[in-house]
Amino acid sequence: MSSLRSTVSVLHPEIMMEFIIVVLLSSLPAVGVTANSQLICSHQPITALPGDDVILPCHLEPPISVSDETVEWTRPDLDPKYIHLHQDGRFIYKTQNPSYNLRTGLFMDGLMTGNVSMKISKVKVSDTGRYQCALPSLQKEASIQLIVREPKVIGSDKPVTVTVGDNVILPCQLEPPFDVTTLTVEWTRDGKYVHVYRSRKDYLTDQDENFRNRTSLFYEEMIRGNISLKLTNVTELDAGSYTCSVPKLESQVWRGFINLTVEPVENGNKGGQTDDTSGGTGAITGIALGVIAVIAIVAVAVLMKRRKITGQQREAPRDNDAVTIPMLNINTTTDCATPNTTG
Repeated sequence: MSSLRSTVSVLHPEIMMEFIIVVLLSSLPAVGVTANSQLICSHQPITALPGDDVILPCHLEPPISVSDETVEWTRPDLDPKYIHLHQDGRFIYKTQNPSYNLRTGLFMDGLMTGNVSMKISKVKVSDTGRYQCALPSLQKEASIQLIVREPKVIGSDKPVTVTVGDNVILPCQLEPPFDVTTLTVEWTRDGKYVHVYRSRKDYLTDQDENFRNRTSLFYEEMIRGNISLKLTNVTELDAGSYTCSVPKLESQVWRGFINLTVEPVENGNKGGQTDDTSGGTGAITGIALGVIAVIAIVAVAVLMKRRKITGQQREAPRDNDAVTIPMLNINTTTDCATPNTTG
């Protein structure tokens, strides 16, 4: 008993105080990190097509564990506003808005590193809105915008005209712009495949032989929804009605149609597919210049002829002038004997 008291008396003055100081100091870094951490969500809107699975990215920076914290995802414009509530280490489904039933989730392993992103499965157009992420105990919150809509595939409302042998671009665009690099894009004519893009590359196994090695897309522009088709070395067989489509956009309304007219070289406007009328203007100008040139030549000839006649009338006749010999024969018949024509 005496030995226990002596041990306690030894621990009490120095060791116990040191132990308390160590505990306090060890807790300071965690408090500092928590105070300095910021909740950061994407500043850019998240865009998606109906039926997609999307992730609304949100995290703490610097990262700290929030496994034991309450994480709230809400949409203030809805009633009830709770989209996903994580509390006491589990999902509280009773507070969730019914339209999101069985469609939301957090990344449980990510909570240890401050990742509080939420996944929404099979999004709908009605899911469009601004979402709020909050950590009440840490007094942190941030928001992010989700846009879910089916863009229109727009072709050309005017026929595209090109000359045989030229290259042509058949315009087709998604409005509003939407990244289609991960989607399937199909170009067809009369039910036959002209060009197919799938899984981030061209898929030309079923391509019509008539278009082999003559079609391409503008791959760098596809991120902005540009799915226009380039067709090289056009032939008269290429004329017809083309359809560009994104099969995931199931509605038939969202298909682009383009009519291609191919003109022979002699009748076509070289360079095709442009509104430049310089070719026609040049032809008209050439004809006009030709007419003017002919008129000028005729005028000069008439003027020279008149001057020549006038000069001949003013000059005295000369015997050695071959041009005036007939005139001398006529003017000297009275002074000379009539030539003997009988031989």
